Amino acid sequence: SFSMAKAILAVLWQSPEIGKERLFSHRYMRILCHDKHPNTFRSCVHRLNKANLVKKDYNSIISLTEAGERHALFAFIQAESTLHKKEEAKWDGGWRIVFFDIPEKNRKYRDYLRNVLKLVGFKEFQRSIWAYPYPVPRFLKDLMSEKNIKPHIKFITTNTIDDDGDLRRKFGLF
Repeated sequence: SFSMAKAILAVLWQSPEIGKERLFSHRYMRILCHDKHPNTFRSCVHRLNKANLVKKDYNSIISLTEAGERHALFAFIQAESTLHKKEEAKWDGGWRIVFFDIPEKNRKYRDYLRNVLKLVGFKEFQRSIWAYPYPVPRFLKDLMSEKNIKPHIKFITTNTIDDDGDLRRKFGLF
């Protein structure tokens, strides 16, 4: 089950300022929090405010604080990956390749990135080199731009990999 607090943060990642009505009509709230009691919302916003992740103005417009931005990014990625379906995309002949060498001190980011790559459908080509034959979802690009990951990662799109038969087999592309 997805927490309402995470859903609120995820919505705010996409709409930095939002009123209660627009917030509740957002697909994260409708799909991920449909089973939550409406009273949960007020206590959730109160807790997020107390944790200095969101602020609420006199018009009840909720917005992210600077501290809330990082939390919102990860909530957005979690919401998108929860809703992400590996569609039967038609291969365009291109390969998306991610290389990374994230230091041990940032291990949690490395593990998180690896999990999201797997979830999207990337396959490990070699150690810390992952390949995927379809366009990548926006949430993965947002994750690769995160300040603790970006300096340690390269993302390449290419139409040519010599002798790519092994990769084609991994993805069932013939």
